[in-house]
Amino acid sequence: MPPVTETVAAAPTVTRTRTRIWELEHWHPSARLVLRWALIAVLTVVAFHRSLADLVLATSGGSLISYVWLLPPAGALAALGVARRQRTELPIHDRQTDLIVGGMGLVLSVLLHSVLLARYQQYYRLLQLDLLAMWVFLVCAATLLFGLRPVIRFTAVWVLMGAVFPLWYYLLVILAGGGSGAAAVGTLAIAGAAAGIAVGRTARRGVIGAAVAWAVGLGVLGLLALIAPNVPIVVYQLLPALTAIAGTGLAMYLLSRRGAPKRLFDRKMEPLSTNQVWKVVPVIAAVAVGLSLVPLPEPETGVPRHVDARMLDGPPAPPPGWRVAATADYPWVSRVFGRDALLQRQKLAAVTGDHRFDKFARPRTLVLDTLTTEFPHRLKVFPPVVIYDTSELRFGASRTVDLGHGVTGSLGSAVDDRLLVTWKELTWTWTNGTQSQRMMVVAVDNHEDKAPFPEPTGGLVQTLNTILILLFRGNAALTDDQPNLKDDDLVLEFARGVVDRQFAGAGPSR
Repeated sequence: MPPVTETVAAAPTVTRTRTRIWELEHWHPSARLVLRWALIAVLTVVAFHRSLADLVLATSGGSLISYVWLLPPAGALAALGVARRQRTELPIHDRQTDLIVGGMGLVLSVLLHSVLLARYQQYYRLLQLDLLAMWVFLVCAATLLFGLRPVIRFTAVWVLMGAVFPLWYYLLVILAGGGSGAAAVGTLAIAGAAAGIAVGRTARRGVIGAAVAWAVGLGVLGLLALIAPNVPIVVYQLLPALTAIAGTGLAMYLLSRRGAPKRLFDRKMEPLSTNQVWKVVPVIAAVAVGLSLVPLPEPETGVPRHVDARMLDGPPAPPPGWRVAATADYPWVSRVFGRDALLQRQKLAAVTGDHRFDKFARPRTLVLDTLTTEFPHRLKVFPPVVIYDTSELRFGASRTVDLGHGVTGSLGSAVDDRLLVTWKELTWTWTNGTQSQRMMVVAVDNHEDKAPFPEPTGGLVQTLNTILILLFRGNAALTDDQPNLKDDDLVLEFARGVVDRQFAGAGPSR
């Protein structure tokens, strides 16, 4: 019998590929999602750390800008509602479009934060262009790291986050009355929009969600005003709005999922459409570092002088050699500067003439406007020109002057091309810790008794017109290159007399 030969088949060679933890394309989509957003958040903080620190200080001081803290949670809840819906864009991608759109947006962010911020230095607190630049930076960083199609899918959320530009909010608060309740009404507009986006799978559900959020928010606002009317303004801004968004979103989610599993996402998490994004990270980081080096505008007159409480009880007494010829009150400024704010105007005439200030020694007339408010940060938000009609004015360069007793002021001039007169104005601010006053002394180069002075008109609309002129025509359109200096000594001597008499204990006029 022939021998039996057994053939043993060789075992197949098994090649194993080990996935390395640093190979990000093998990560779960949710992990890569978190990593990209964490990177965007870190770079945003690096780029705008000055603005965020300033925002914290403004919030602690009771500024209206504290409404901005509502936007991150409102945007997150709205984005969560959009993410729960079925994905509609096609899984195709064009990196060239992403790079073009994202790159141009980063350039725009740099221009907003550097060029326009310097141009609108006087209106920095009113416009907060640095926060608008931060929003543009976020949108463009997301475009580069996620792609344009996913960013477009969340268009409604990005528009909501664009409410970080505060001018609309200030106008709404002024129209609503200017108090803490008005500030809450402004944030409820954001809450209604966020709730509508979060639950708005259909237009009908969106409208219902917004209406429910407004109803809940108004109810919480009424309860808050009843039991804690004197809480800080940031509580009025955030508590009703956050309660409305979270409560409405949760209630409508549970209502729509009754009898079904309560899962956060009903659909499969699709892979991120853009994988090769890490080459643009150094570009975004370089832009963030560049933005972080841009300084914020500094106030011209520095920190307000702290004074004794009794000194701010009404307008100051006139200095020796001056008498009060007429007075007028403008209570409507409370809409802009908060409850109980009051603008009081004194028309003061010199007792005797002085050849230094008039060649015929005619007694000069000045105007002293005293604006008193319990919200000192609003004096920073709304510059003096806000309450006057400045649409026909050109301003000379201002300079800081010493008024004695640690008080510093800002001395400038304005030319009215319509009335053909020049005004010299000197402003300063002081505070007693509870109230603050902005003082403004105005002199006119027309020495007649009926000489025109700038009249308080609540000219916020005119101020917006001035801002637009400044945007499209540049600083030269509103700048007086050859300011008149002849009344500098007059207003300085008068202002120093007011300050001396206040600190001497004369107290406010009655």
